[in-house]
Amino acid sequence: MKPEGISKYKLDKIASESLRNSLRLHFDATLLFHNESYPSAFQLAIFALEEFSKAKWIDHYIWSSETNEGYPDMEFEQEWLKLLYLHPNKQWNFIARETIDYSPKFVSFIQNRGLEEKKQNAIYVGLARSKGKVDISSRVSTPWRIKKQDAAQIISLLNSEYLDICQRIEREEFYFEGGAHMDNVFDYKIFKKLLEWTHKSGLKNSGW
Repeated sequence: MKPEGISKYKLDKIASESLRNSLRLHFDATLLFHNESYPSAFQLAIFALEEFSKAKWIDHYIWSSETNEGYPDMEFEQEWLKLLYLHPNKQWNFIARETIDYSPKFVSFIQNRGLEEKKQNAIYVGLARSKGKVDISSRVSTPWRIKKQDAAQIISLLNSEYLDICQRIEREEFYFEGGAHMDNVFDYKIFKKLLEWTHKSGLKNSGW
């Protein structure tokens, strides 16, 4: 029983629905990719990554709280909940527990908020910002600078993560340890759709 703060029911609900929403965004990104709308596909793929990260973060929060010393106090929990609304934090959380498995360049790119900036550049035309000011000497950024490979990398990275979950669940190795019903988000129909994606990200392996 969770004694105070946000209810366990709501934590479970946010986790499972964020995971479900992540898959929706992922498949929307693949549709845009196949229709050669690469900037929009890239942006949606990042949104999918963030929603997936949020779901995993909540899952870990529940599991670590219930297997260690219990849930933290309400003040700590409020500060933690705020992190779920910060895009760069969710991007970092996606790789945080496995940084050695990712391309060092990709890790630095997320750490320095390059991925968030690129996500914004995928939808807006504008100039670079530095230290709270607009850099009027910078090059004009347009979404068309986001290329096919950019979108393919992020979509591929997520697709492989989803496939890993499906395969582990199929082997009865339950992937999610804290959030109730999260494993149930995946079914054969989703697994089949994930198998249709044939690209590789080149961003994650055990040999970096």
